[in-house]
Amino acid sequence: MVYLTYESPFDLPMMVLCVHEGRLRSLHWQNEPAQARFNLSAEPSYLTLQDLKLDDADHVLAHKVVTQLDEYFAGKRRAFDVPLDLSCGTPFQQQVWRALYSIPYNETISYKTLATMIDKPTAYRACANANGKNPISLIVPCHRVIAADGSIGGYTGGIEIKEVLLGVEKGELKYDKSSS
Repeated sequence: MVYLTYESPFDLPMMVLCVHEGRLRSLHWQNEPAQARFNLSAEPSYLTLQDLKLDDADHVLAHKVVTQLDEYFAGKRRAFDVPLDLSCGTPFQQQVWRALYSIPYNETISYKTLATMIDKPTAYRACANANGKNPISLIVPCHRVIAADGSIGGYTGGIEIKEVLLGVEKGELKYDKSSS
């Protein structure tokens, strides 16, 4: 497994990604406890971009994820194009995560709408729970789900992160990596 750290812009926490066997397995904010969320037996050894070897397929994919994250934060990417591994979830969670992935850029939906999308209109609380266990934050856009009353609702990484991500998608924030 390849674990790579990503320095997030806008004073957001560092992100940690895990690539394994040609798929992105996790992408989470460093302020989320990785061992608890992903049942890691030990703290992984993290690489940086400089550590990546471009003759290793997982390293190439990790580099691609970082490039696409940079493009997203710069307002130049609306959809991610990397293979995902959602197998860590239950069949229900995987169904919710696939529905999350279909929410268009700069659009938000309610948990009730999410439940309806998977043909379980009364399961909005279960959808909210599955949303909170999403292993691939940002790319599987759980931040695009808000409360039915239009308020921002919760976010596993913290409300401040969710507000920034929604601001990026509205075009209110753009990150220029070359100026940092």
